[in-house]
Amino acid sequence: MSAFDFVVCIPARYASSRLPGKPLIKLKGKELILWAIESAHNLGATEVVVATDDQRILDFVEANGCQAVMTSEAHQSGTDRIAECAHLMGWGEATWVLNYQGDEPHIPLSNVNQVIELVKSRPEASIGTLYQAINNLDDLFNPNVVKLVTDDKNRAIYFSRAPIPWSQKFFKEPMHLPSDVEFKHHIGLYMYKVAFLKKFSQTPPSYLEQTESLEQLRALSSGETIVVAQAIDKMPHGIDTWDDVKKFESS
Repeated sequence: MSAFDFVVCIPARYASSRLPGKPLIKLKGKELILWAIESAHNLGATEVVVATDDQRILDFVEANGCQAVMTSEAHQSGTDRIAECAHLMGWGEATWVLNYQGDEPHIPLSNVNQVIELVKSRPEASIGTLYQAINNLDDLFNPNVVKLVTDDKNRAIYFSRAPIPWSQKFFKEPMHLPSDVEFKHHIGLYMYKVAFLKKFSQTPPSYLEQTESLEQLRALSSGETIVVAQAIDKMPHGIDTWDDVKKFESS
């Protein structure tokens, strides 16, 4: 990959309805946020910063020799939190920022490089992101697996927690996954410029964003272009529940 300067921001909230205090939960003896930080430091970024809304997380990150900033508790999304982080860090509007999820212990370097190359090759894009194929009905109908549909130029048309595109022909009893329909699982790995983050944070949440609880719909609703590509390597499952913690511990 050619030289490309970018920074990494890891949004980390303490409150979580399914897993309270998630960033400080230990997996194999190490806190989840440290897994993310250590992984992010292997990406070649010029800076890695945790953006949090909780003093416990801030103190823990700094005590481990890493960089963190305190952000508002009122943010509607992780992207809003990253926008404040960019302001606090004084990053210029042309700075590329990678949104690195704090609940992903390992994100393949190949996928990070892929999203970087994606935004480099598509200057019309406000956001670059990835997806992977859905190949079972459980994932397709799971509202926590965000679905994505794209146009012929690999631009996002819509994101949803519902199964999209809907297939009237196959989604009847006995239900089965049609082999000739492509279902895409959106991966929450984003790359964008500070200029976009500033604009995004000043745009009120859209009706669709509030309906689906998906921040990327604010960007689509306001006419921004999101370009996507199928991930080179399969993304590991994030840590969202105690079952996920148990699976990681036993892996």
